[in-house]
Amino acid sequence: MQDDFAYNNEEEAEMGQLHAIHLSMNAVAEKRREMERQALSPSLENCEECGDDIPEARRIAVPGCKLCIHCKEIAERR
Repeated sequence: MQDDFAYNNEEEAEMGQLHAIHLSMNAVAEKRREMERQALSPSLENCEECGDDIPEARRIAVPGCKLCIHCKEIAERR
């Protein structure tokens, strides 16, 4: 009986790990889809958050960017 209990706990732990991996893979896939959609759209000349100019070098380096570097850093901290 003790062996069955230990087996069930190990099995549940393994299932939990697999579920966490699955969620992580889904999050990565969604981020990739988001980045692909962003790359297909033109970069903005002005930040959609603060309205400041987005430097041309950033617009070229990050296709589809919509935020200046400052606002992007703030958004990533959230």
